[in-house]
Amino acid sequence: MEKQPDPEAGALLETLLGSLLDDFEHWFRRGEELLECCPNSVLGEAEQVHFRARLEEGQRAIAATRVLVAAASEPMAVSMEAMSPWHGLVTEVWALSARVAAARR
Repeated sequence: MEKQPDPEAGALLETLLGSLLDDFEHWFRRGEELLECCPNSVLGEAEQVHFRARLEEGQRAIAATRVLVAAASEPMAVSMEAMSPWHGLVTEVWALSARVAAARR
């Protein structure tokens, strides 16, 4: 006998995943904002270019994930393996924020 999906659980999963993806997008945009005012003494020009490219790639990955979730006939999750690089990038944004703030002092 096939188990029927729980609609409440599916709605909760969609809400949580949407919120999580929103958070990633927020921090990736924040990283781009920080790079706009980041002194070369904090992060060299080549490092800034590389970081910006990684942030843009993260944003494309989030957008693709949103498309896949929207196209799915049932609620779906995203694996920790897929999200791990996004978490790492957010951590780098936080570190950059601290370094830029310290450089301003």
